[in-house]
Amino acid sequence: MDDIKLREATEADLPALAELWSHLDVFHRSLGLSFPHTEGAGEKWTNSFARTLGRFSFVWLAEKEGVPKAFLMARVKQSPAFLGGVQVGEISDLYVNESLQGSGVGTKLTELAMKKFSDLKVHSVEVQVLEGNEAGLGFWMKQGFNKDLTLVRKVVNPKS
Repeated sequence: MDDIKLREATEADLPALAELWSHLDVFHRSLGLSFPHTEGAGEKWTNSFARTLGRFSFVWLAEKEGVPKAFLMARVKQSPAFLGGVQVGEISDLYVNESLQGSGVGTKLTELAMKKFSDLKVHSVEVQVLEGNEAGLGFWMKQGFNKDLTLVRKVVNPKS
């Protein structure tokens, strides 16, 4: 880990993040992600949070020799009034390049996000794990997360 630099991402990092996210997308599709593939999905992903980066959306990068190799994307959202209207943290994406898996970089990125969520005094933090991603589920359980909700989906118009 000594040669890995962790830092908060800036707007200048968005193109590199889009490329890293594209690798995560390929992995999720290999597990059976049921949403249609979209051209330029990485850029569309970064566009979805670019204007809130540093306010409600946060991304941390792990770089090796100045090259981004891992990231964690987190955001703050509000639960509906019927669930208390509390602020909830969400870790929406975590990607660690294969060369760094097992190095502890995912845990370090998670610690940065959890510190931010603690500082923001969110009620809880949630993570969605794609069915079949047993390694991902195991990782989150080791981070102290517990199963809370199961989401099921039925695709009715696969071409849309």
